[in-house]
Amino acid sequence: MALLDRIFGSKKTAAVPAAERVDQVVAPDKDTPRPVRAMVYREVTVMYESGYTRKGVVLDHSDHGVRLRFSTVERLPDEVRLKADAVGLSGAARVVWQEGSEVGLTMV
Repeated sequence: MALLDRIFGSKKTAAVPAAERVDQVVAPDKDTPRPVRAMVYREVTVMYESGYTRKGVVLDHSDHGVRLRFSTVERLPDEVRLKADAVGLSGAARVVWQEGSEVGLTMV
């Protein structure tokens, strides 16, 4: 066995994470539940401060925010005007995240 241990190494026990870290990851803040999102597939127009407009699609939305998808990958400015009459959302919005052609906005 000593030869096998030298070739492959000895079997080590895995380190156990602290219980506080596991609880923090498994049970996020229970006082602020995630809002219910309505899944849709409706047209949206986003207008930049310069007046440039882009058309996209609303994938889902809640009272506080919306997730959009565009046909091209372009960075949005930090603040835009949103017009999605089909889902009842319009007004100023702030970009929360961008990943590829999808964008998350929060209404301001």
